[in-house]
Amino acid sequence: MIKKFDLCLNCNEKNLAQWTMISLCLCKSSHLTRSNAMSYKSLTVFLDNSAGSSRRLSFALSLAQQHGAHLHALHLTYSPIIMSDPYAVWAPMLVEWEESAQAKHDKAKLAFLEEAKKAGVAVDWLGFRSDDFRELIAHARASDLIVLGQRNPSDIEGDFGRGFPENVVLKLGRPVIFLPYVGEARSHFERVIVAWDGGREAARAMADALPILKEAKQVKILSISEHVDDDHDLPDVDIAAYLAMHGVSVEIERNENIAMAPAAWLLSRAADMDAQLLVMGAYGHSRITELVFGGVTRAIMSQMTLPVLMSH
Repeated sequence: MIKKFDLCLNCNEKNLAQWTMISLCLCKSSHLTRSNAMSYKSLTVFLDNSAGSSRRLSFALSLAQQHGAHLHALHLTYSPIIMSDPYAVWAPMLVEWEESAQAKHDKAKLAFLEEAKKAGVAVDWLGFRSDDFRELIAHARASDLIVLGQRNPSDIEGDFGRGFPENVVLKLGRPVIFLPYVGEARSHFERVIVAWDGGREAARAMADALPILKEAKQVKILSISEHVDDDHDLPDVDIAAYLAMHGVSVEIERNENIAMAPAAWLLSRAADMDAQLLVMGAYGHSRITELVFGGVTRAIMSQMTLPVLMSH
């Protein structure tokens, strides 16, 4: 049976009752004010020549405005792979491709600078080829938060390979907000869902999302009991109390006795709540030459219907 806990941080009184929710009251905690709120000071957005790049830019600029942050733009251009060309058959086509790629890059940079000026956001710009992955990651690490698009296999201008999202999240060491390539993506997160399984990755994601959680009007922890080991043993009640100490009032809902797959349940509850953001840990494991997402993470990445903040 799930219990309900009403906890006041001032008097430390705890009342237990048989309910299906857990709520923490902060009505008397006057020392917790918006002036103490955390914020992101350095944001990075990954841009490219795809149709979704402009949506990503608008989202990132709006987020930078809210937090008074500097915005770094890392523009990616796809690099064609030519295995061997001893007779220079491909040379004319490569010259034409280079000229086209440079023109698209220059156009994107100009549009970026114009939009940033309108938004009043301090920015800088770096251009990369898709095979400059290590240098790209090195620059992105100098940010509090990264904005990236969900992989759209039907848009070749923004598709840098099936393993690109995995490599970014699992190698970067910074939180990433993925925007779905369809649907609306709002940067004002009034209603936020936190996926919680007690693990290291979930804890990292929750801490990385604190500046957003502190400003949200409604935060719900969806507790998933998928892992049973020593690394996933932090009770959801404890993490709710931790968030309350940061001024975040939360509700907890558990997926006990629910037949739906975890990813489907998370997205279903997000739709029911009309949430603007899902916060979750990114699970993955290595293969010989690539990094691969875990089951729930992979399902969310392919099926997301709202922005998703992931940390590893």
